Amino acid sequence: MKRSKELIQEIKMYQAQDFEIGDETTEYVIMKKNKATAGGHILVFLIFGWWTFFIANVIYHFSSIKKKKLMK
Repeated sequence: MKRSKELIQEIKMYQAQDFEIGDETTEYVIMKKNKATAGGHILVFLIFGWWTFFIANVIYHFSSIKKKKLMK
């Protein structure tokens, strides 16, 4: 898909901050970054333990995903 120079620079800026391209359409590009860490997962496990059947870790993982929508 054709991208403008400004959009390419913006994508490179977010990629330098560890964002990845999630979706790309003719109208926009969605950049995603997962901020969950191994230490965070261990902490959630220690606090909520196995009795939550790891649901707390799954919630932590998906709540840590940041998204940016860049318009073309």
